Amino acid sequence: MKAQEIGCEEVVDFSPRAKFIAITIDELVLIPIAMWIVYIFRPDWFLIATVLLIIGAVVFVAAKYYLVYPSLLEEARPFYELKGMTGIVIEEVTQIAGKIRVGAEIWEARCDIGTINKGTEVVVLARESMKVRVEPLSNRTATN
Repeated sequence: MKAQEIGCEEVVDFSPRAKFIAITIDELVLIPIAMWIVYIFRPDWFLIATVLLIIGAVVFVAAKYYLVYPSLLEEARPFYELKGMTGIVIEEVTQIAGKIRVGAEIWEARCDIGTINKGTEVVVLARESMKVRVEPLSNRTATN
């Protein structure tokens, strides 16, 4: 278990095995509940139900381990970086809101000063969660 600092927050990074146990244990809690229900309503089926539930749990954990565990070994992928990418304004961008198209994706956008009209080519300055901050591409080329 490692701790990473991201911004002001500290994020705990668990091992893949600990993650697997955490996402599997809640389903395994259902086995004793099912056994109790069988014992209350059909006590004559209790032994058979217990054996079947245990075999089912083993198969379930093995299948989940085979299918899920490899993805837990991969490092977390950060969101892709949009800074420097260009797009087209599809809804007027103001200091508060607007929309742009970057490739095939539509992003909520804002600009620092003024407004940017529909159809203007823009460059992404930064990503702020699910919104991007942009400026007209003409401003960028004029200052370079």
